[in-house]
This record gives sequence, structure tokens and C-alpha cells, in this order.
Amino acid sequence: MSFGEMLEMVDILKRADYEGKYGPYPKPNVRKAKIMAKVVKSLHRHFGVRRSKDQLRKRWSDLKLREHEKYRKIRRVLQKREKRLGGHPSSEENTDPPPLEEGEIPPTQEDQEEEDMVELVTTTGDRDVVDPDLFTSESAQILIGEIMGCNLELENLNKNINDVIQKNKNIIDVLGGV
Repeated sequence: MSFGEMLEMVDILKRADYEGKYGPYPKPNVRKAKIMAKVVKSLHRHFGVRRSKDQLRKRWSDLKLREHEKYRKIRRVLQKREKRLGGHPSSEENTDPPPLEEGEIPPTQEDQEEEDMVELVTTTGDRDVVDPDLFTSESAQILIGEIMGCNLELENLNKNINDVIQKNKNIIDVLGGV
């Protein structure tokens, strides 16, 4: 799962209070299933990937319990985005729409999806897919998050390579002494 996908998933789960910190909520399991379905749709819409709810639940659990550094990095990116956009997470916690006024027509599924839409930039192969009309500072922030994730992976690979080189030198030194 790419850093951008994880960023999108964590953003939705945090805004929707997936963990129920601001609850209690009636029918919490049904509520969590609906939130996870929203994540599945969003990842498919923005990244073209199909992930199961179970797969995303496991990834969410792994992020929180095992991958502390990556989770902290995602939270920092989201906090910076919030500061920049001037929002506060508690203002977006409730995912239920406000009650309709008398005589008001409920929004259609298509209208709701347009409201939920977030413009993203994704990559395919070795070139960026960028629609200049849809490119926003949020898209740039996601790309920056991707770069940060890639840089971390490169640093870890570089460290591992250096460790292997050092190990080989030690082995050669031992064999040279024999």
C-alpha cells in the first residue's frame, strides 16, 4: 500500500472517528463497516486500487500497533494539511448529514459523491498523471507525503546496504587473517 493510499485511509478514518473516541455511537459495528466502505470507494476512485475492508482493517491495525514511525509521519502530514486549511478535526468528526428541513429534498448519491471528492495526483509507471485544472495544494501535499515515504524507504535501503557491505568487509578481514 503506497504512502498516499495510507494517507487517504487514515484521513478518512480519523475524520469519521473510526475508533469511536468521540462516541458512544449506536450500532458501532455497522458504523465502522460504513466508514470502511467509504475508504474502499475512495481508494478505488483516487488510486484505482481495489482493497477489501478486511485488508484495510488489518493495515490500519498494523499502522497503529507495529509501524509507529510511519503512522506518526502520516499524522504529521495530516496535521500540517489541517493547519494550512484552517480546519479542526473535531469539526468534521460527525459523518452523519444534518437533518433535513421540512420540504427539503435529500441529496442524490451523485451529489454526495461530488461533495466527498478530493482531487489527487497519482503516478503510473514513470510519469506523473497531472490534470492542471484539478491540481491543488492538497494534491501537492499528498505528493510531498509520497516523497517523504520514498525517502524513508531509500534511507532504510541505504542503511541495509551499508550494513551488508560492512559485514562483507568483516568476513574478508577474518578470512584474510586465517
